[in-house]
Amino acid sequence: MHYGVGKHNFKDSELVQASAVAHALGVTDAAVSKAKKIGRISTFENSKGKAMYHLETAKREFYANRNPSKVTTATNGQKAAGLTDFEARLSAKKNFGDDGEPLSDSEVFDFGKERAAREHFAAEMAKIKTDEMKGLLVDKSKASQKVYELASSVKDRLLSIHLKVASSCMAPLESALVDSGLSSDTVRNALSIGHIEKIIGEVVRKNVIDSLRDIISKEQENFV
Repeated sequence: MHYGVGKHNFKDSELVQASAVAHALGVTDAAVSKAKKIGRISTFENSKGKAMYHLETAKREFYANRNPSKVTTATNGQKAAGLTDFEARLSAKKNFGDDGEPLSDSEVFDFGKERAAREHFAAEMAKIKTDEMKGLLVDKSKASQKVYELASSVKDRLLSIHLKVASSCMAPLESALVDSGLSSDTVRNALSIGHIEKIIGEVVRKNVIDSLRDIISKEQENFV
């Protein structure tokens, strides 16, 4: 359909020539001219009276108004994005319902998004391959085993630290009590009867276990 001056709201700066549409679609200028001739895409007259195209409208109409039975091969743009002839025919059929009528704009196959998704995937795979060649990637099972061994070693050391702490506390505690006027025998007997070393050790052990549980329960983003 052709829209004359005053029949559309596009500014001259928003309109483009057929070559720009062809480049965006990955087709020839002749294909755009043919689409215009059969009414597949719309033209809009600029202030100088020349028939022009609105790029986004032309792209949408080009794919929405095509006859899926006529699509046999991929366009140059589709080939550049990695689509095969079969995928091109399949994407064409996605734009039409079972009754053969064009789907709404929200349902139409978006070639631009398909191409962007393919390019993003290709870039991610290239990065992974590069990292692998540089030796930046490690085997997941080996890394998990190393982490497990390290965590087990740290846990065993922490859970036995209470014995060393309790033992280290006894000497200065006994010395302080003796300095207060109590005899050495009295102090030793009192500390032994009261199981002070064991009590100190249990307090330390409990706090270590609580700290380990707190670390394990934290989410990764909150781990500091």
